[in-house]
Amino acid sequence: MNSKQRIVLGFALLVGLATAAPTMAEPPANRSSLVGTWVNVNPKTGGVVKVVITNDLFGFRVHTYGACSPTPCDHGAIKASPFSKSVSSTVASGLSAIYNFGFKTTLVTAKRTSEYDGASFLELESRNVFAAGDTRFDYMQSELFRKQ
Repeated sequence: MNSKQRIVLGFALLVGLATAAPTMAEPPANRSSLVGTWVNVNPKTGGVVKVVITNDLFGFRVHTYGACSPTPCDHGAIKASPFSKSVSSTVASGLSAIYNFGFKTTLVTAKRTSEYDGASFLELESRNVFAAGDTRFDYMQSELFRKQ
């Protein structure tokens, strides 16, 4: 191979590498341990009373309900991102999602915490950031849920 051929080959390889689609990381596929209805173990909570996690034709979603009276506030179902405990695990053990309520944005993270007395538990953490001009302080809340 002469020098001109090497230059052309090198350029072709460089263009091929530059235009190749990047490989995307895959989220954990097995989400069954998170899917279901989870109820707050504290019936007097002022935060989230119930979490419903689904994985169906609409995708992997989280649906939270807040402590309102006389019935819980429906926060709506939103897309969630599943996470595993390690880079080699295909089993989801946690999730994250972001609600935008207009007056505040809430980052929701949840993880399976334990199995105790035959029950499954989920720890949910909410980080709430109020919109500009709101005089309330941003806050976070951590709550424990039992699978129904």
